[in-house]
Amino acid sequence: MNNYTNIYDIDGNIIRKAGDNHRFTIEEVEKLVDDLTAKVQQNPDNQVYRVYLNNAHKWLYNMYNNMSVEELTKRISTIQDAIQAAKDNATELEQKNLEELNEAMDEFAEQYNADQPDSTPVLESRPETVMDEYVEPIEEIK
Repeated sequence: MNNYTNIYDIDGNIIRKAGDNHRFTIEEVEKLVDDLTAKVQQNPDNQVYRVYLNNAHKWLYNMYNNMSVEELTKRISTIQDAIQAAKDNATELEQKNLEELNEAMDEFAEQYNADQPDSTPVLESRPETVMDEYVEPIEEIK
């Protein structure tokens, strides 16, 4: 392919116009991944969408790997701020539901541990796994 060719997807939508030297941003590629994920979920039998999604994921991971340290720290701080804002904006009912869920999980863990026949609780620490010893392979005789 050369720079004087339009590139289209399977649906006939133009991906890149001839002579276009536009560099996609991470946000644009993330949106593309989200859109392709929705298409794959809507059409699970269409293998072309799966290939598109796989290629978009690889492209996005490549963009993440080539980010500078400053861009990466800026992006991480933005995400952390968004998470904190979501926690702060949680309504009183949502916080109450989260607390009830935590209490229910604690009760479940206590019940599960009480139902176990041995004295070691399953949801707590388990003894370390001991690996088998190495055995030399036996030579095959023909």
